Amino acid sequence: MQYFKILRRATVLQTTTFEIRSRVDLENLEEKTLAPYAQKSRDAYHTRLHEEPQHPYRTAFQRDRDRIIHSRAFRRLKHKRQVFLISESDHYRTRITHTLEVSQLSRTMARALGLNEDLVEAIALGHDLGHTPFGHLGEKTLHAIMSGAMPLRGLKNNSNFGGFKHNYQSLRVVDYLERKYTFKGLNLTAPVREGILKHTRLLRGTYDYPDFRYDGLHFELDHATTLEGQVVAICDEIAQRTHDLEDGIRAGLVELKKVKTLKIVKDTEKKLHIDYLYTQDEYVYLGLLIRALINVLVDDVIQQTLKNLQSFQKRKGRLHNFDEEIVTFSPDIDPLQKELNKFIYQEIIRFSRINWADDLAEKLLFRLFEAYFNEPTLLPDYVLERYFQEKNQTFTKQIFNSENILMTLQNDTRFLRTICDYIAGMTDNFALYEAERLARLKKIEASDLHLEVATAKYTKFAGTEASIPTKENMA
Repeated sequence: MQYFKILRRATVLQTTTFEIRSRVDLENLEEKTLAPYAQKSRDAYHTRLHEEPQHPYRTAFQRDRDRIIHSRAFRRLKHKRQVFLISESDHYRTRITHTLEVSQLSRTMARALGLNEDLVEAIALGHDLGHTPFGHLGEKTLHAIMSGAMPLRGLKNNSNFGGFKHNYQSLRVVDYLERKYTFKGLNLTAPVREGILKHTRLLRGTYDYPDFRYDGLHFELDHATTLEGQVVAICDEIAQRTHDLEDGIRAGLVELKKVKTLKIVKDTEKKLHIDYLYTQDEYVYLGLLIRALINVLVDDVIQQTLKNLQSFQKRKGRLHNFDEEIVTFSPDIDPLQKELNKFIYQEIIRFSRINWADDLAEKLLFRLFEAYFNEPTLLPDYVLERYFQEKNQTFTKQIFNSENILMTLQNDTRFLRTICDYIAGMTDNFALYEAERLARLKKIEASDLHLEVATAKYTKFAGTEASIPTKENMA
């Protein structure tokens, strides 16, 4: 009997056709299976900043996604704080877990709407590559320095040096800072680049980044012109709302009974009949509540998006080049999710335990920046090499023997941007490591930073070794 089964299997295998599914096959499959309003890979390959030959069996968006996953900036996200100190629990979200959650929600929504999952995944995985150490407070500190609001010691002419925002920095990472090819950056397609930039507000006129490429970004619009880009932007909001709430409750920053006063929570409890669990098993109740809130928000966006698409087509007679926001919450749910967001900010984000870390972040990053600004040789050689290469100069240590070199550097906006890029790329762990190093060298004042306490907190669960930038992992 066994021989007979093997013989039958062999017979079946002889009639099976074995072949590689080519890129063209995948592109044809997209045309057949995706919705007419989805972004197709075939239409995007020519939008790269640098011309490249196409891959034999990967589409343009699949290549973009893979390049982001294999980038150094992506790997560093695991040691960057989301809201809570990384070491307070090994279950709180970090920037990498947030990124993966946004990717999962985006793919779910894209699949339901018939959109391009490879495109939403690429945008989602790349959207936070430009985030600083220590969360949004790191971003605010670098912006204050780069906009002139926090003057540096030794700065002769205090002015606006272009500011800093993480979505612009994310685009700078993929367009310029990552170095793995003969060209600068990862050379991503325009739909991915636009989605990364527009996952949050542009605030045009506030930021001035060098080497900024407007190609294919539709910079006059605040939102992405692809539905896939809009999906990632709203899934970023959904992920933030729900996981900040869950982490805040589990951290004991807010009581469940207070959360239960929110209308969106009351409505969700009533719909799913889970209120009885609150008195029986709060752990299970919280898990069900967070899952239910995600489902409510995602389903609401899907249903409202279909309505918005129908309206858009009726008014404009097309289903492409979306110059309006199509992927939105419904009029009923939008005020409820805004109320939830306000609640999270007031009850969790502003909590003193988080503010302690924020105060540390501001002082630490400012002093690192000031130290590099006044003594550039504290920067790694590869950082200085890149700066001088952009000036068409060869970097050697002897260049600092020049009498006016420090003044020249301090008067150059690009040098400040170089320092900013270096600090923005740090992980939480490495920023503390570097502050300790410079404190030992007496290059920064650290008596009020309590570095021994901070380092213990940050490295209790996460080793610093993997987070220490070198020429290989920071380039």
